[in-house]
Order: sequence, then C-alpha cells, then structure tokens
Amino acid sequence: MRHPLETKHRNRQMLLLSVGTFCVFLAMLSLIPLLPIVSEELNISKSSLGWVAGVFMICMAFLQIPFGLLSDKFGRKKIIIVGILVFGVGVAMLSISHSFAALLVARAISGSGAAMFFQASFTMVGDMYDFHERGKGMGILAAATGLGTVSGYSVGGVLGELYGWRIVFIWLAAFALIVSMLSLMLHETRPQSQEEHRLGKLLYLSLDLFRTRTIMFATFVGMLCMMAVVGASYVLPFFALDSGISTASTGLLFIPYAITSSFGASSCGWLSDIVGRKKPLVAVTLLGGIALLLFSHVPISPWLIAINFAFVGLCFGPVVTLSTTILVDEVVKTDTRILATTMGTFNMVRWLGGALGPVLGGVFLDTYGARTAFTVLAGMIFVAAVFSVGLRETKY
Repeated sequence: MRHPLETKHRNRQMLLLSVGTFCVFLAMLSLIPLLPIVSEELNISKSSLGWVAGVFMICMAFLQIPFGLLSDKFGRKKIIIVGILVFGVGVAMLSISHSFAALLVARAISGSGAAMFFQASFTMVGDMYDFHERGKGMGILAAATGLGTVSGYSVGGVLGELYGWRIVFIWLAAFALIVSMLSLMLHETRPQSQEEHRLGKLLYLSLDLFRTRTIMFATFVGMLCMMAVVGASYVLPFFALDSGISTASTGLLFIPYAITSSFGASSCGWLSDIVGRKKPLVAVTLLGGIALLLFSHVPISPWLIAINFAFVGLCFGPVVTLSTTILVDEVVKTDTRILATTMGTFNMVRWLGGALGPVLGGVFLDTYGARTAFTVLAGMIFVAAVFSVGLRETKY
C-alpha cells in the first residue's frame, strides 16, 4: 500500500531528498581529486590517506543498524535533519585540519552524519513507492547521487586548484547547513501500526531476513561493487598524477563516470519495473567489471581514461538502485515495520565494502602500482556478477 501522503507530497519529498543526497555526495567526493594535494601538504602517505577515505565509510557502515532501529521506532524525518547537520560539522572540521589525526576525526564525524541521512532517506523512498514504481523512485535518488558525484569531482578538482582545498570545504559546510533547514519541510512517512515492537524485537526480525537467499546475495553484490568502485576512485587520482595529468583535469576525468552512474541508475530503476531487477543487475556488473579490468592495459590518455572509467560507473549508481530495490521488495512483502532496520543492516555491509576499498587500493597502489590495483578490484566486481546471476526475482 502506498503511503497516504504520496499523492499530495511525494514530488516535494523527492525533491528535498534529492537535494540532500546531492549535498552529501558533493561534499564527500570533492576530497577525492584533492587527495594528492592533501597528501603532500600534510605529509601523509598514500596508504595512510586511504584510511582517511575509509574511516568515513566505516562510520557509515557501523552506524546504519542503530539509526535504522531509531528510524523504525521514531520516524525518518528527525534522523534526516540531524544527519545533515552532523555531516556539515564534519565537513567544517575537515577544512581546518592540519594533521592525519584531525582528518580522521573530521571524516568520522561527517561519515556518522551521512549514515543517518542515507539510511533514513532511502527508507523514506521505500515507504512512498509500491512495487511497480519502486525502481523509479530509487532511480531518482540515485540520479541525484550521480549529479552530486559529477559536481563533487569537478568542484574538488577545479575550485581546489584555484582557491585551495580548505576553502572548498568551508563552502560545502555552509551548503549542508542550508540543506538541513530545508529538510524541515519533509513529511514523516514511517508506517503506523497498532502493534509497536521493541528495538530488540525489530533487530531480531530484521536480521532473520538475511537468511533468505535473495537478500543475502543482493547484499554481497552491493558490498563487492562498492568496495571495487570506491577503491578504484581512490587509485585513479594517483594514476592520473603519475601520468602527468593536473589536479583540475583529474577532477574532470570523473565527470563521464558520474554521468553514466547517474543516468544508468535512473534508467535501470525504470527498466527494472518492467523486466525485473535481476537482468539489469547482471548486465551492469559484467560491463563494469570488464571496464575496470581494461585499466591494466589502457594507454595513458585523459580521454581514454575518462571514457573507460565511465563504464565503471555502471557498478555504482545502477547497482545501488537495483540492489536496494531488491531488498525493499523483499522486506515490504514481509513486514514494513522493519524496513529501516533491514536497510541499515544492508547498508552497513555495503559501506564496509566501501571502507575497505580505498584501504586495499592504497596497499596495492603502494606495493604493486595502479594497474595491478585496478585488476584486483575488477576481480571483486566479477565475483559480484556471479552473485547477481544467483539472485531470485521477487514475485508479487
């Protein structure tokens, strides 16, 4: 059943959630093209800097379940507003960091805020759309993710080179504050029930669902693709720098990737409402894995690097859309009261993969070089493709 606020408020809800998603990805990914500059200014090694990128996702991962429980118990809106505020505080602290430890703390705080926002926002979309439109709804949010990714890489690369990386994050912290105020206009969507479960009961019911093959495989697909794509995004700026490509140009290399990720997400979401979730998921994982594998042979050319990495974007936005929609389909069919908690567990595993990505990428980058790192990360996507083949379609 659709949420009763859907007809009157759903478009405004989606606009506000999309702006919030755009803001978080904009600020989160602006750091990526600036990593070599930060590494040099603060004298931090590539492998250590991988932990700065990774701690953000570690916090996102481990806080998903508690915030999912709170969202199921008390509602989505409060979690979203507080999450954006906390995220903005972390971004502001990043702009004044002068040591490795300070960077870690700042990214941990912003990661905690992002955990709150993403968990509640994707759950809110699941509340508002039924099975036959859910892919489209998830695709809208994923498209905002892609737009934020495009802007993040370009803002980080171009404005960071012009004004310095610290100024960039001061501006982004101010933007996060504005978004948190706009989020006050959201309407609550948590399903109401006469039987309210305790937090412990909600967690038990949610974890029990992960014994099912569909949810287990969808979770593995999301985790492995997130690990590979985030790891590859960490390696790419160093690969470009070693190839003589400037910081500003490195940020622009990510734009085709983000466009593919964004439009692929919305297209796959719409298509999955017609042909099912499994077929598009298998296709994008295979194509993305092949593209990443080709980095072990691609010539040093900004155009070729940008075009090839664009196909890697298929394993980000589209995979997030499809794997999340598969999970929501299964949970809504079982018990809507545990949707946020189950989403939290799913996102915890997925973001743990994202946290390990830059760490592993940094280790292979320092030890064997960028091309070997890309090859190892491509192997993770091919394993995800195997799991996607083994998925079972949800039937209504």
